[in-house]
Amino acid sequence: MKYITQNIEIDLDLDNQVFKPSPHGAKFLGDAIEISKDETVLDIGCGSGILAILSAKKGAKVFATDVLHEAVELTKKNAIKNEVEIDVRQGNLGEPFNDKKFDVIIANVPQEILSPKLLEKYDTQIIKGMHGGAGGNEILMSVLGSTQKIMHENTRLYIVVYSMSNARESLKYISKNFIARLISFETSPVKDYVYEDREWYEEDSNKGEISIYKVGDLYYADVYVFELRLKS
Repeated sequence: MKYITQNIEIDLDLDNQVFKPSPHGAKFLGDAIEISKDETVLDIGCGSGILAILSAKKGAKVFATDVLHEAVELTKKNAIKNEVEIDVRQGNLGEPFNDKKFDVIIANVPQEILSPKLLEKYDTQIIKGMHGGAGGNEILMSVLGSTQKIMHENTRLYIVVYSMSNARESLKYISKNFIARLISFETSPVKDYVYEDREWYEEDSNKGEISIYKVGDLYYADVYVFELRLKS
């Protein structure tokens, strides 16, 4: 399947075991990140490899990780297909490259919360590709806490904060620990799984644990893209 991001065409093979590029990652985040030639880039949670390949096509030296073996193999395959070089390793977050510091880190990690009903329904691979843990933002919070040691004073960390998770907690941590620049924002339709257990999601939203909006029969959520730098 072909995707266009920053006017660059990327041709991807997909795998049912790997979460396919979503509009949030492939377009919304992809169009927002800034990559310069010869920069070192780490893509955390690379999935199909779309953002790592984009970075490589822009002339960066690219590294990528994913917790799923299938994602690592798919990114390697798609790198060859797009004629770029990427050092891809399996591991949790940035751990395979903890001995390095990067100019750019991209972390498009699972950041949604699946209801108990859906956690019972879906298989493990789907859950790993979507569920962000407690509050929906557990993985994001781990990224924010762990990446600081592989950042130098000018590193740019690109993340998405999604209101289908506990965005308030995420934003509070970001404001305390980083210099943050909001570079993109949109309100977009939620994914289909919300409609499979809509009463649970409405209740969670009423508690303030997530933020969704109902317009007619449709639900929407907010998506923020931030560029983060270390505080001096």
